[in-house]
Amino acid sequence: MILAVIDTSTRFAGVGVMDHAGKRVTRNWGSDQNHGRELMPKLAETLAELSLGPTAITHIAVALGPGGFSAVRVGISTALGLVVSKKLPVLGVPTHDIEVEPFLELITREAPVYSLIPAGRGEISWARHSVAPDGVDLDVHTGLGAPEELLNGLEPDALLCGEACDLMVGLVEKSRFMKGGQISLRDPNSLLNIATEKFGAGVTTPYEELRPIYARPPSISRPRPAH
Repeated sequence: MILAVIDTSTRFAGVGVMDHAGKRVTRNWGSDQNHGRELMPKLAETLAELSLGPTAITHIAVALGPGGFSAVRVGISTALGLVVSKKLPVLGVPTHDIEVEPFLELITREAPVYSLIPAGRGEISWARHSVAPDGVDLDVHTGLGAPEELLNGLEPDALLCGEACDLMVGLVEKSRFMKGGQISLRDPNSLLNIATEKFGAGVTTPYEELRPIYARPPSISRPRPAH
């Protein structure tokens, strides 16, 4: 399996590649709304470090959001462009799952972990990850709101991770932040880990179901009446 992963959910983007031997190369960067121009060169550079080209890819995983409206669509459309003609397997992964992946072992029934992604307008898209009643699976509940609204619903032992943690600094104790409350880039290795496990279990996403996840419905203006 030559696995490529793409995450253009937010202004912090990333790509990663894993070859047949399990060797990995990753890149992440801050993008100023230039995902469309930056993504393929970054992916090509990453493949080249493993002496591979785009035609060598056999599997692709892509972040679905939430995130920027256009940013998320760049990643998904690029992934589809690479897989459809060759009918390769693809996996869509919610960005909240990528944010929380490094901290899964810290989740308990008493201490859920909230992943936070900026949603614009000073609001946060959040996902609450907790142990399900069966004690094995995770329950995930999502929401959107101002930092103060999220604060009102936090459990005393809840921990916070993700790109929007900086919006909660000063509202909760520093000890509850996984990364000290500072903005941190999502590690493409997290998406590689998720994709390796899912593809290994035979899980894929049908092409027609590879759709963006938005924190809020995209605003679409009504067409002007014809004169």
